[in-house]
Amino acid sequence: MNITKDIIADLYPLYAENECSADTRALVEEYLAAHPAHAEELRRVMAASLPTFRLSAVQLEEAATLRKARRAVRLRATVMGFAIFFSLAPFSVSNMDGKTHWLFLESPLIALLYGSLGLGLWLVYAAMKRRSRIFQPGAVAK
Repeated sequence: MNITKDIIADLYPLYAENECSADTRALVEEYLAAHPAHAEELRRVMAASLPTFRLSAVQLEEAATLRKARRAVRLRATVMGFAIFFSLAPFSVSNMDGKTHWLFLESPLIALLYGSLGLGLWLVYAAMKRRSRIFQPGAVAK
């Protein structure tokens, strides 16, 4: 197989970070010994320093607040989804053998359990929504 400059260029990052196998390292060094212009290019790439990016304390705090808000919104959406499901579950219908079966007629206790669970989840959702409004800037707590 013919080792081209593109193959060696693909291996530069691994070679520069010393994360390649001994065989790959030997292959790159052998190629660079035969092609000094490419060796100079690799030396320039390895010598170049990447700019460092540091977040200020305010930016770190904003990022943490954003992650916390995303988690809260995701949790609230999940609670709402389950609340919708369990609120509608008592009215579920199945059709077997040409006969329609309603959950609240066939199993009223299970339907009541699902409905109660749905109502409880709606209360949790409302509490979560109210709590999130308290912390909004400019919001008036009642």
